[in-house]
Amino acid sequence: MYRALLFDLYDTVVTFHPRVPATQIAGTRWRTTMGWMTEAVTRELPGVAFDDFLRAITDTTAEIVRNRPPEYFEVPSPERFRRALLRLGIAEEADAKASRLSRAHMEHLAAATELPAPHLALIRALSERFPLGLVSNFDHGPTARVVIDRHGLTTLFRSIVISDGFGRRKPHPTIFRFALNELGVDADDAVFIGDSAVDDVAGAHASGIDAVWINARGAALPEGVPPPRYVVTALGELPDVLGIG
Repeated sequence: MYRALLFDLYDTVVTFHPRVPATQIAGTRWRTTMGWMTEAVTRELPGVAFDDFLRAITDTTAEIVRNRPPEYFEVPSPERFRRALLRLGIAEEADAKASRLSRAHMEHLAAATELPAPHLALIRALSERFPLGLVSNFDHGPTARVVIDRHGLTTLFRSIVISDGFGRRKPHPTIFRFALNELGVDADDAVFIGDSAVDDVAGAHASGIDAVWINARGAALPEGVPPPRYVVTALGELPDVLGIG
């Protein structure tokens, strides 16, 4: 029996509306609302074609993803937009424009999240039996906090660690260990639940934590990723596989 449960946030506890598209950037699957930012880009970057902006932000994101290993330092959302603007040759007021574009993007993204009622019921029930932790890769901490609070999750988790505030992303073991310390448990007393084989499963393994992989699509385990302790297709299967139903 585990003494604490740790969860990923996006596509694990909170989901995205089906209309939010997913894309592959540098081998990593992303949910993105960039295609909905035409108005913000037109306002902030007059004279810049939207396709050129999309190309710049996509290339910038791919570069950031490639450069993450092995330290996995987080690059905040406004900085990602600033680098994209510089790639477009826009240096004047780049910081201010990047901040506003990031804010517009985050407002779209936050509005596109939903918390399935069964997920909320499960988290509430588990919070009465275990200390719960939330460890999320997200490059804008304030927006992650808004999403967590909007869906009534804040009081259910004793530890909430967002990569933007922490400074490092999963799969780096330090972000997992920080959450363990906040919960006051050792690695072998906890289990991590998440949908990403690399970020969640490999990251938990590197931290000495058992993992539950939510493999909704029946994907093959990527080469080099150690097998998780448990595999489920949906969060609702968690009580059965952990024997806590």
